[in-house]
Amino acid sequence: MDIRQDISNFIERVDSFSQNRLQNKVDISILLQLSRDDGKEQVFEDLTFHAKYIYRLFSILKRTSPEAEAYPKLSAEFKDGVEKVNTLMRTLVKEASDDIKRPFMSKYFSMTHTSLENLISISYDLSWIKNWKIDSDNNSVN
Repeated sequence: MDIRQDISNFIERVDSFSQNRLQNKVDISILLQLSRDDGKEQVFEDLTFHAKYIYRLFSILKRTSPEAEAYPKLSAEFKDGVEKVNTLMRTLVKEASDDIKRPFMSKYFSMTHTSLENLISISYDLSWIKNWKIDSDNNSVN
């Protein structure tokens, strides 16, 4: 898929905002372009929201003992959030060509430990888009 220049420029601005921390720039560019091409901008917005949420939960879970009282609830919320992110990403790639859909299926949706790690990684990147959006909205008010 040829990524449009406006999408590439946006992802580069977000990468700069994140201090070059984005690890899945091609994949998030594809998701963003698919959302815009298919009129699913709200799905992408929801994806960034839920991705930020599960990445934050993941960070908390890593620091929380499995014996802690809150752990089962956090774990259940994380599982639900992962399913939501998975569903939203699937919605965006559902009607894409096989050369786009196949790599996403194996990388993010294959129900393996590696695909979960990949989903957390892209959630981290998507959370930077949400952070950038929040920051730029706040800056435009000032």
